[in-house]
Amino acid sequence: MQNRFESNILKKELFNKQHKLLLAISGGVDSVVLAYILKSGNFNFSLAHCNFKLRGKASDADEKFCRDFAKKNDLKIYVTHFNVKQYCKKNKVSVQMAARDLRYGWFEQLCEKNKYDFIITAHQANDIVETVFINLLRGTGINGMKGIPERNENIVRPLLQFTKQEIKEFATNKKIKFRLDKSNLEPKYERNYLRLKVIPELKKLNPSIESTFVKNSFRFYQEASIVNDYLKEKRKDLFSEKNGFILIDKNKLAKERFIETLLHFMLSPYGFNETQQQNIIANILENRTTGKAFFSENYRLAIERNELVITKNSTEKFNEIKIKSLSELKKYSLFKIAKETKFLIPKKNELYIEEHQLIFPLTVRTKQTGDKFKPFGMKGFKLLSDFFKDEKITAIERENVKLLVNGNDQIIWVIGFRSDERYKVNTSKKHFLKLTVIG
Repeated sequence: MQNRFESNILKKELFNKQHKLLLAISGGVDSVVLAYILKSGNFNFSLAHCNFKLRGKASDADEKFCRDFAKKNDLKIYVTHFNVKQYCKKNKVSVQMAARDLRYGWFEQLCEKNKYDFIITAHQANDIVETVFINLLRGTGINGMKGIPERNENIVRPLLQFTKQEIKEFATNKKIKFRLDKSNLEPKYERNYLRLKVIPELKKLNPSIESTFVKNSFRFYQEASIVNDYLKEKRKDLFSEKNGFILIDKNKLAKERFIETLLHFMLSPYGFNETQQQNIIANILENRTTGKAFFSENYRLAIERNELVITKNSTEKFNEIKIKSLSELKKYSLFKIAKETKFLIPKKNELYIEEHQLIFPLTVRTKQTGDKFKPFGMKGFKLLSDFFKDEKITAIERENVKLLVNGNDQIIWVIGFRSDERYKVNTSKKHFLKLTVIG
């Protein structure tokens, strides 16, 4: 086993004896055997143990075992304690996810502070089988089929070629002591249920299921890389950014043969679930009414005429502002105000107005249901919602549009877009105020 281990490390160039390694040790057979192999091979490594305080005295006994193991083998060890339940409550995640986040976050801190080259974990072939089944149950697609990579950035898993049985037999032959986590014998967790109930039944059909999955996962890893390269190229063609918004070309997407896979690849990173993705596809293919919005934890997607528009959820709601005088208006940070003696055709971000037209207090606010105004150059009123549609302003952009409203509740200016016909100036006059949007 020692020779196979070192041969694989050399062949795959996972790490070498000059690298500084940090081994995650739990006290269980896998991590203790890995520590034994690294020690026997004269690798340069230290230990890191997390006490999650989930099993009372048993957790403390694991910690003591790891400390004693480090002392006996003249190895440096780092130990930390975590309040997993508190983390679960705060971040609304499972115990397993909390433990993973906490330990890898700590490992990275240790690496950065102490200049370790790699984090070494003791995942083995059985973990690949369990992970693939878990991913299949969760519907993760081909990326879930590739299991666990031997190396992922600075995390290396050098025991993946060995089964649990091989590791146990090695520990028995070498008389290596280790801790048994009795919680692993309880099928109440998803991974434990697969390990204790499902996989033993499958081994009756294929006694070499671990080696089969290891071979398959390597092939799936390559196939997933090919698929991901294709999807990334498609993403480049369909994605664009404008004014901080992420845009997906709706018309191009509708013509794609593999629209479900493409949309899953593009939207999953933003937290949109499978049900939402199916509803979005239905809206696209059936050309339903635009403006429908979908929300993930941190993002919002709106279906517009020609695009899907993704933006971050706004945590701050704009509170309307009252401006009581011209001096206050001059201090207001949204506008730059200048007195002009000559009228020029205004740009979209400019407004010319005569001072006597202003009735204080002015209000700066966002749109309200039923808002209407007389767009400059038109005789009749138009609902603000209809104006937005005509101007092709997306549903997400509309929420950020601000209005300058006179003291008589009339809209003076849809800021940055169009002024109101009722407030057009007499161009023969020689005294105007010019408001220019800043930024």
